Amino acid sequence: MQIAVLEVHYEGGLVLTDRVSIADSSSIIMTPRLSELLDVLEKSGRRTSIRVKYEGASYRVECKPAGTYVVGPKASVGERWISELRMIASPNIARRRLNGRFTHMLSAGSLIGAGYVIQSTRTWGAQALLETAALLLVSVSLFVIGHLCFSDDGSK
Repeated sequence: MQIAVLEVHYEGGLVLTDRVSIADSSSIIMTPRLSELLDVLEKSGRRTSIRVKYEGASYRVECKPAGTYVVGPKASVGERWISELRMIASPNIARRRLNGRFTHMLSAGSLIGAGYVIQSTRTWGAQALLETAALLLVSVSLFVIGHLCFSDDGSK
């Protein structure tokens, strides 16, 4: 028996991650809590993919008619990349908030950089003005982008 990580992706952006055991016959042994949760979510949400990661690789999981899960073939590299790109292209609300915080942090860094350029410049020339203006423009742009990430509640 080996311990593995099971990932279940649902259409709304929900991703369940839990540890499972894999028997010698490639069947997946789940905790009763996880089995009940999957049954409830199966009724209300549409599952897009289910994978298990063990021994450094990602494998598809096949659902058998008896309600058991079995380790299937190895997931292709393209399949794994596509799922990661989908998460970036359509982030959930929590990820949008994190992106907003990150852009606000970058905005603050640009503003600090502009302040440093202003403080450390002895002779003002075209290059110093251009650097300061560019840093201020980047700072304002990132602040606005971060604000847009916070203001959108994710509904379309």
